[in-house]
Amino acid sequence: MALEKDSPNRILTDYEVARALKELPSWRERDGALVCAWAFADTRDAIDFLALVAEAAEHQGHHPDVDWRATTIFLRSTSHDVGDEITLRDVALATLLEFAATDSGAVAVPNRHQDLRLGFETGDPERLSEFWAGAMGYSVGRDEDLVDPEGRNPRIRISSAGNPQEHGIHVERLIAHSSLEDARQKLEQAQTSGAPVHGPTGSRYTDADGNRLYLDTEYREETPEFQ
Repeated sequence: MALEKDSPNRILTDYEVARALKELPSWRERDGALVCAWAFADTRDAIDFLALVAEAAEHQGHHPDVDWRATTIFLRSTSHDVGDEITLRDVALATLLEFAATDSGAVAVPNRHQDLRLGFETGDPERLSEFWAGAMGYSVGRDEDLVDPEGRNPRIRISSAGNPQEHGIHVERLIAHSSLEDARQKLEQAQTSGAPVHGPTGSRYTDADGNRLYLDTEYREETPEFQ
Protein backbone atom coordinates (compact mmCIF):
# COMPACT_ATOMS: atom_id res chain seq x y z
CA MET A 1 0.00 0.00 0.00
CA ALA A 2 3.08 2.24 0.27
CA LEU A 3 1.75 4.00 3.34
CA GLU A 4 4.70 3.40 5.67
CA LYS A 5 5.84 7.03 5.57
CA ASP A 6 2.37 8.40 6.24
CA SER A 7 1.29 9.82 9.54
CA PRO A 8 -0.17 6.91 11.55
CA ASN A 9 -3.27 8.92 12.45
CA ARG A 10 -4.19 9.93 8.90
CA ILE A 11 -7.70 8.81 7.99
CA LEU A 12 -7.50 6.21 5.24
CA THR A 13 -9.56 6.58 2.08
CA ASP A 14 -12.18 3.99 1.14
CA TYR A 15 -9.80 2.72 -1.52
CA GLU A 16 -6.96 2.25 0.98
CA VAL A 17 -9.23 0.44 3.42
CA ALA A 18 -10.50 -1.87 0.67
CA ARG A 19 -6.92 -2.67 -0.39
CA ALA A 20 -5.86 -3.32 3.20
CA LEU A 21 -8.78 -5.70 3.78
CA LYS A 22 -7.63 -7.89 0.90
CA GLU A 23 -4.69 -8.83 3.13
CA LEU A 24 -6.82 -9.14 6.29
CA PRO A 25 -9.25 -12.03 5.62
CA SER A 26 -10.57 -12.13 9.18
CA TRP A 27 -11.56 -8.47 9.30
CA ARG A 28 -14.49 -6.45 7.97
CA GLU A 29 -15.18 -2.71 7.70
CA ARG A 30 -18.08 -1.40 9.75
CA ASP A 31 -19.07 2.15 10.71
CA GLY A 32 -15.55 3.57 10.57
CA ALA A 33 -13.93 0.58 12.25
CA LEU A 34 -12.27 -2.74 11.49
CA VAL A 35 -14.12 -5.61 13.20
CA CYS A 36 -13.46 -9.33 13.53
CA ALA A 37 -14.32 -12.38 15.63
CA TRP A 38 -12.19 -15.43 16.37
CA ALA A 39 -13.20 -18.73 17.93
CA PHE A 40 -10.80 -20.85 20.00
CA ALA A 41 -10.68 -24.50 20.98
CA ASP A 42 -11.26 -23.71 24.65
CA THR A 43 -11.43 -20.88 27.16
CA ARG A 44 -7.73 -21.15 28.06
CA ASP A 45 -6.71 -20.55 24.44
CA ALA A 46 -9.02 -17.53 24.32
CA ILE A 47 -7.50 -16.12 27.51
CA ASP A 48 -3.98 -16.64 26.17
CA PHE A 49 -4.93 -14.75 23.02
CA LEU A 50 -6.32 -11.90 25.10
CA ALA A 51 -2.86 -11.52 26.60
CA LEU A 52 -1.43 -11.28 23.06
CA VAL A 53 -4.01 -8.63 22.18
CA ALA A 54 -2.99 -6.59 25.24
CA GLU A 55 0.70 -6.94 24.39
CA ALA A 56 0.13 -5.93 20.77
CA ALA A 57 -2.00 -2.95 21.81
CA GLU A 58 0.68 -1.72 24.19
CA HIS A 59 3.37 -2.22 21.56
CA GLN A 60 1.38 -0.29 18.94
CA GLY A 61 0.10 2.33 21.39
CA HIS A 62 -3.38 1.71 20.02
CA HIS A 63 -6.07 -0.20 21.90
CA PRO A 64 -9.03 -2.01 20.32
CA ASP A 65 -12.41 -2.61 21.91
CA VAL A 66 -12.47 -6.23 23.12
CA ASP A 67 -15.45 -8.44 23.96
CA TRP A 68 -14.57 -11.86 25.37
CA ARG A 69 -17.33 -14.49 25.32
CA ALA A 70 -16.07 -17.88 26.58
CA THR A 71 -14.24 -19.33 23.56
CA THR A 72 -14.90 -16.39 21.22
CA ILE A 73 -13.23 -12.98 21.11
CA PHE A 74 -14.77 -10.03 19.28
CA LEU A 75 -12.55 -7.08 18.34
CA ARG A 76 -13.22 -3.61 17.01
CA SER A 77 -10.45 -1.18 16.09
CA THR A 78 -11.05 2.47 15.28
CA SER A 79 -9.25 5.76 15.91
CA HIS A 80 -11.37 7.76 18.32
CA ASP A 81 -9.07 10.80 18.26
CA VAL A 82 -9.88 11.48 14.60
CA GLY A 83 -13.63 10.97 14.86
CA ASP A 84 -14.00 7.17 14.89
CA GLU A 85 -12.35 6.57 11.53
CA ILE A 86 -9.92 3.96 10.21
CA THR A 87 -6.27 5.01 10.19
CA LEU A 88 -2.97 3.31 9.50
CA ARG A 89 -2.80 2.47 13.22
CA ASP A 90 -5.89 0.30 12.88
CA VAL A 91 -4.52 -1.53 9.85
CA ALA A 92 -1.17 -2.09 11.58
CA LEU A 93 -2.84 -3.49 14.69
CA ALA A 94 -5.22 -5.66 12.66
CA THR A 95 -2.28 -7.06 10.67
CA LEU A 96 -0.36 -7.93 13.83
CA LEU A 97 -3.40 -9.63 15.38
CA GLU A 98 -4.15 -11.50 12.14
CA PHE A 99 -0.76 -13.20 12.38
CA ALA A 100 -1.16 -13.79 16.13
CA ALA A 101 -4.59 -15.40 15.67
CA THR A 102 -3.25 -17.72 12.96
CA ASP A 103 -0.35 -18.78 15.19
CA SER A 104 -2.83 -19.38 18.05
CA GLY A 105 -4.98 -21.76 16.00
CA ALA A 106 -7.95 -19.39 16.04
CA VAL A 107 -10.76 -19.76 13.52
CA ALA A 108 -12.15 -16.56 12.01
CA VAL A 109 -15.93 -16.33 12.45
CA PRO A 110 -16.87 -12.92 10.97
CA ASN A 111 -20.48 -14.07 10.61
CA ARG A 112 -20.79 -13.98 14.41
CA HIS A 113 -19.81 -10.31 14.70
CA GLN A 114 -22.95 -8.22 14.42
CA ASP A 115 -23.95 -4.76 15.63
CA LEU A 116 -27.26 -3.02 16.11
CA ARG A 117 -28.17 0.56 15.30
CA LEU A 118 -31.44 2.34 16.09
CA GLY A 119 -32.85 4.50 13.34
CA PHE A 120 -35.35 7.36 13.57
CA GLU A 121 -37.19 8.99 10.69
CA THR A 122 -38.57 12.41 11.54
CA GLY A 123 -39.48 15.79 10.12
CA ASP A 124 -37.04 17.53 12.50
CA PRO A 125 -33.79 15.56 12.92
CA GLU A 126 -32.02 18.34 14.83
CA ARG A 127 -34.71 18.49 17.52
CA LEU A 128 -34.73 14.72 18.01
CA SER A 129 -30.94 14.52 18.03
CA GLU A 130 -30.75 17.03 20.84
CA PHE A 131 -33.32 15.11 22.87
CA TRP A 132 -31.82 11.65 22.41
CA ALA A 133 -28.24 12.79 22.91
CA GLY A 134 -29.26 14.23 26.29
CA ALA A 135 -31.49 11.31 27.22
CA MET A 136 -28.83 8.68 26.49
CA GLY A 137 -25.71 10.64 27.42
CA TYR A 138 -24.52 10.23 23.81
CA SER A 139 -22.34 12.49 21.68
CA VAL A 140 -22.32 13.20 17.94
CA GLY A 141 -20.04 10.82 16.03
CA ARG A 142 -19.21 10.05 12.41
CA ASP A 143 -22.00 10.56 9.86
CA GLU A 144 -23.85 12.59 12.54
CA ASP A 145 -24.79 9.37 14.36
CA LEU A 146 -25.34 9.62 18.10
CA VAL A 147 -22.80 7.38 19.83
CA ASP A 148 -22.18 6.02 23.32
CA PRO A 149 -18.88 7.58 24.51
CA GLU A 150 -17.99 4.20 26.06
CA GLY A 151 -18.69 2.41 22.79
CA ARG A 152 -20.88 -0.21 24.47
CA ASN A 153 -24.42 0.58 23.35
CA PRO A 154 -26.07 0.85 19.90
CA ARG A 155 -25.61 3.94 17.77
CA ILE A 156 -28.63 6.07 16.95
CA ARG A 157 -29.11 7.41 13.42
CA ILE A 158 -31.70 10.14 12.93
CA SER A 159 -32.68 11.00 9.36
CA SER A 160 -35.17 13.28 7.67
CA ALA A 161 -38.46 11.98 6.26
CA GLY A 162 -40.95 14.42 4.81
CA ASN A 163 -43.89 12.01 4.84
CA PRO A 164 -45.34 11.72 8.39
CA GLN A 165 -46.39 8.15 7.61
CA GLU A 166 -42.70 7.26 7.37
CA HIS A 167 -41.86 8.70 10.80
CA GLY A 168 -40.90 6.20 13.46
CA ILE A 169 -38.16 3.98 14.83
CA HIS A 170 -36.53 1.02 13.15
CA VAL A 171 -33.73 -1.43 13.94
CA GLU A 172 -30.66 -1.87 11.76
CA ARG A 173 -28.78 -5.16 12.09
CA LEU A 174 -25.22 -4.84 10.76
CA ILE A 175 -23.81 -8.21 9.73
CA ALA A 176 -21.08 -9.73 7.59
CA HIS A 177 -22.09 -10.02 3.94
CA SER A 178 -21.32 -13.75 4.10
CA SER A 179 -24.19 -14.08 6.60
CA LEU A 180 -26.77 -12.22 4.52
CA GLU A 181 -28.43 -15.16 2.77
CA ASP A 182 -28.70 -17.15 6.00
CA ALA A 183 -30.28 -14.18 7.77
CA ARG A 184 -32.71 -13.72 4.89
CA GLN A 185 -33.76 -17.36 5.01
CA LYS A 186 -34.49 -17.16 8.73
CA LEU A 187 -36.53 -13.99 8.30
CA GLU A 188 -38.53 -15.52 5.48
CA GLN A 189 -39.88 -17.97 8.07
CA ALA A 190 -40.88 -15.17 10.46
CA GLN A 191 -44.18 -13.32 10.43
CA THR A 192 -43.82 -10.20 8.30
CA SER A 193 -46.09 -7.60 6.78
CA GLY A 194 -45.73 -7.13 3.05
CA ALA A 195 -42.94 -8.29 0.81
CA PRO A 196 -39.33 -7.68 1.87
CA VAL A 197 -37.18 -5.34 -0.17
CA HIS A 198 -33.83 -6.82 -1.19
CA GLY A 199 -30.72 -5.12 -2.48
CA PRO A 200 -27.11 -6.21 -3.05
CA THR A 201 -25.96 -4.91 0.34
CA GLY A 202 -28.96 -5.84 2.51
CA SER A 203 -32.71 -6.11 2.95
CA ARG A 204 -35.67 -4.38 4.58
CA TYR A 205 -38.42 -6.23 6.44
CA THR A 206 -41.59 -5.11 8.20
CA ASP A 207 -43.13 -6.99 11.11
CA ALA A 208 -46.84 -7.56 11.73
CA ASP A 209 -47.12 -4.22 13.58
CA GLY A 210 -45.38 -2.21 10.88
CA ASN A 211 -41.98 -1.95 12.61
CA ARG A 212 -39.03 -2.13 10.23
CA LEU A 213 -35.81 -4.13 10.32
CA TYR A 214 -32.91 -3.37 8.02
CA LEU A 215 -30.18 -5.92 7.33
CA ASP A 216 -27.02 -4.11 6.29
CA THR A 217 -23.58 -5.41 5.30
CA GLU A 218 -20.14 -4.10 4.41
CA TYR A 219 -20.53 -5.24 0.78
CA ARG A 220 -19.62 -2.80 -1.99
CA GLU A 221 -20.89 -3.31 -5.52
CA GLU A 222 -17.74 -1.71 -6.89
CA THR A 223 -14.23 -1.31 -5.53
CA PRO A 224 -13.77 2.30 -4.35
CA GLU A 225 -11.86 4.45 -6.80
CA PHE A 226 -8.25 5.36 -6.12
CA GLN A 227 -7.99 8.56 -4.06
